[in-house]
Amino acid sequence: MISRELEELLATARSLLVDDFELGMMNSVSAGYSGRPLPSDVPADYVDFLGKADGGIFGSLVLFEAKVVVDSQFYADPREGTPVQLNREEWFCIGKINEDPVFLHRPTGEVWGFPDTGVIWWQSEVFEKLADDLNRFLLDKAFGSGYQEITGEDPDDSWPTVLRQLDRIS
Repeated sequence: MISRELEELLATARSLLVDDFELGMMNSVSAGYSGRPLPSDVPADYVDFLGKADGGIFGSLVLFEAKVVVDSQFYADPREGTPVQLNREEWFCIGKINEDPVFLHRPTGEVWGFPDTGVIWWQSEVFEKLADDLNRFLLDKAFGSGYQEITGEDPDDSWPTVLRQLDRIS
């Protein structure tokens, strides 16, 4: 579930992005989702996140909003001839890092993804655990020093500026 610390970071980042037009052009932290109930196959941790922020664009890390996440599960569909076989029963796609999908492992709650290895994600043999759970993933990879580990150094990426303003990185 989403911790109080993360909930406060989401709210603070949302305010910062509203107040800073330039940073808000490339990043967003929406208010929590309050629409129709989501399908029962959306993992509880992701439903909890959506209640705090209806998706988000954290620079090169994008978490899908409620109206998109259900229709984005094709990323978990098995593909013939791919080194890593996924399926919707075990994997729930929550977003992307650059153009590579990020998944919540339904049985464990762990967050997994395809690190940038120079090949298209579905051709990659490398699929690794990024965090023990969604809360830790967001605290480290969206709001911490792990952000640049997973996204790389991009001089045009403004999210590190947001992280510095939030005193999350130096």
